Order: sequence, then C-alpha cells, then structure tokens
Amino acid sequence: MPSSAESWYLLVRDPTGGRAVVPLVSGQSVMVGRDPSSQIVVHDERASRQHAEIVPTAGGWAIRDLDSRNGTLLDGEPVVGDRSLEPGQTIAIGLTEIRCGSGESPPQTAETDAMGTLTGAPAAASDPRPDRAAARRRDGREDRDARREDFRIVGSSPLLTGVLDQIGRVAATNATVLVRGESGTGKELVARALHEASGRRAGPFICLNCAALSETLLESELFGHEKGAFTGATDRKIGKFEAADGGTLMLDEIGEMSPAIQAKFLRALEGHPFERVGGSTRVQADVRVVAATNRNLEQAVSTGSFRRDLYFRLKVVEIVVPPLRQRPEDITELALYFLGRFAAETRRRMQGFTPEALEALESHRWPGNVRELRNCIERAVVLAGSERIEVSDLALSHLTAAGDTGRGSGPRRGPFVPRTIAEVERQHVLATLEAVGGNKTKAAAILGIERSTLERKLAKWARA
Repeated sequence: MPSSAESWYLLVRDPTGGRAVVPLVSGQSVMVGRDPSSQIVVHDERASRQHAEIVPTAGGWAIRDLDSRNGTLLDGEPVVGDRSLEPGQTIAIGLTEIRCGSGESPPQTAETDAMGTLTGAPAAASDPRPDRAAARRRDGREDRDARREDFRIVGSSPLLTGVLDQIGRVAATNATVLVRGESGTGKELVARALHEASGRRAGPFICLNCAALSETLLESELFGHEKGAFTGATDRKIGKFEAADGGTLMLDEIGEMSPAIQAKFLRALEGHPFERVGGSTRVQADVRVVAATNRNLEQAVSTGSFRRDLYFRLKVVEIVVPPLRQRPEDITELALYFLGRFAAETRRRMQGFTPEALEALESHRWPGNVRELRNCIERAVVLAGSERIEVSDLALSHLTAAGDTGRGSGPRRGPFVPRTIAEVERQHVLATLEAVGGNKTKAAAILGIERSTLERKLAKWARA
C-alpha cells in the first residue's frame, strides 16, 4: 500500500470521451456510470447509469459493483462485493479503462500515453510546457502524440455531449452510420471515435474522400484492380474495402459518388462479394462502413442523383454533428486546447488570450467551424508578438456561415438578391424538408400543404 504522504488518483481512458485524471479525496466516494451526475461518466451503452463506486476503506480504496447489467472487471476478474484496490490495477467497464495510481501528485493527462488512448489531452493553455514537448522529441514519441491529439473531440456543451452519448451507444454494434454536418465540424473525428470504441478497434481504420476522385479512380480505390485492368495498372492493387477487412471504412463526401459506383458499393455494403476492376475473383470483406456528407441527400434522392435504396441502407443510424455556432460553450475550450497544442509544437510559451480576444472568438460565427478555429489559433500562435493572443492576432474571416441566422432576434441580412416567387418557394420548401430530416409528412404539415402537393412540387423540380 502507498504511504499516507502519497495521493491516489485514477487514470481514465474513455474511447469516446477522451482521457482524464481524477484525484481521489480522502473520505469521498467516486461514482462511475452513464449518469451525467457521476464523477466519472462512461459513454458506453454497456454501462449502467450507476454502474460502480470507488469507496474509501481503512487501508486505502476499494471498488464496488452496484448490481450493474454487465458487471465490472478488476484486472480481468469480475468484481463481487468490495474489492481492495492496489496501484497499477485496472478497472474495466465496457470499453472504458480506469487505472489506479498513487504518488505525491497526480500526473498531467498528457503523460498517460501508457494507457494506449487515441485521444490525447492538451497541456494547460497558461503553461504549454515546451520542455515536455522537447522531451517527447528526444525520445521519438512526439510524432505519435501529435497524431493522437489530431483525433481528440473537445467540448462539453449539451449538443456535443449528446453526440458522444450517441457514439457510445452505437459503437458496440455493427450498424452502418451516416454522419452529417457542415464542412469542418469534425465528422472524421466522430468516425474515428466510433471505430476506437468498437470491437473493431484492433483492426484498420481507413478513410476515403469520394469527392477527390473521378469515377474510374474511385472504383479502383474502393474495390482494387487487377494488373492490366486499364492503362497504368501495372500491378494488382488492393482496394480500400478489402484493406479495411475486420475494421472500419469511412467514406467522406458520400453524396459525390456516381450512380454507377453506388450500385456496386450497395452490394458490397449488404455483404455480397465483389470483384476487383478487371478481375473475376470474388472478394469477401467484413467491413463496418461510416459514411459522411455535408450534402442534402434527401434532395439528391428526389432529383435521382443518389440511389434511394443506398440512402436507406446508409441511414441505419444517423449522427448529426452540430456546427460550432450552435454550441458556443465549446469555443473557449477548443481555443485553449489548440493554444496549448500549437504552443507546445512551436516551443512558444503562451499565457492565454486577452479578454478582448476571447470575446471576439466567442462572438464570431465560425463559418468554417472547428477547422477554421483550429487554423485561426495556429496562425495566432505563430504570429503573435507577445505571450498573450490579442484580437489583432486572430485575423477572423468575414464569410457568412451557412444558414446563419445570428444570435440576435432577427436574421443576419446580406445584400439583397432579386429572385422570382417560384425560386423563393423552391428554396423555402427544400430548406424546410432538410430541417426535418427529409420527413415529407412533417414538412408538409409545417408548410401547411398536403403531402401529395409537396411530392408533386418535388417531382416537378426534379424534372426541371
């Protein structure tokens, strides 16, 4: 047992919620479970709302399972009654791991790499610890840590917490997931979190952008090709679908896939064997697909550019990532995270933001979402003339966010663009349909028209 001068703490690894250090306070219990009021919140559907409790004992601490559905493991053994804890032991609840530790003070979360987590935590913004970054460079771990921090989902707003809860519930299944959201909101991070929290996390995670390739190249990238299949095919190539066997395949910008590729992709998605381009050998792959898009797929279906059967096959589970302007509570947290990260990378000692700079960040509408905020902070860290980021260092854009209505009582108005009544009607109807997730019955009720009338209008616009 540790001496009385040492403190106990818990190193928490949550594949969807990131990692954290939780100090144990003498005489106070720690509740663990899915209930948001728990000291350690587990984002996993296999956890009960009040799953387990870490309680003080005369000689230290003990773990107690609270009659949970799926039980609690201590070093791989089921917890029955109160089990005494020792430093170095690991508590497992679903995919969440809690490692016990002791010492004169808990470590920073950035030092918990031994837990193998994918989602790194930043150093404090007021103390980015460039000396620690330099140490990581010396021992060859910096590149790995930087890649891990790229995958962190940062924020504690109710909207983002809801997304993390969805990830926790869906990850344990093999369901196909459709991730929707504006560009820059972090759809790939959601896909990675789904993979890391799933039983496939030991398998590959492969991402392919469908908009970046022509139809021929996309087919080859997805399904591979045989030698001589086309000009330049000098060797056999394994496609992304085959390479992701046993893991997860994320297809970004799925709405840009051509109808011809959609048909072949649908068969593979339904578990049928497929053939490489120019080949006849049937290939079978066990792949979980996560598709992402910022397009209105319902409109694409109505116009015939996206297959209806593929749309319903992809939309088994839908996760909508909210734009940053709808979760302003996360702006400061994200800004501090990026400040700590880029200060460490550039070896600059930054002392945070001026109050005016924070106010400017919080009032900006972020049309480029988290990607824009990330680039803004990186540029500010590189160019700042002092140790505190000022408004002049931010160089905020003047672009308008998509669908932006501002934070005031009225919409933000841009330059007037003359349009016909028919154009205004079409835009309003399609926007209403998108707002209700493509539910024509609900859209018709909001618009005050019959569903049949709505369908006639959509069919007419599709033919136009």
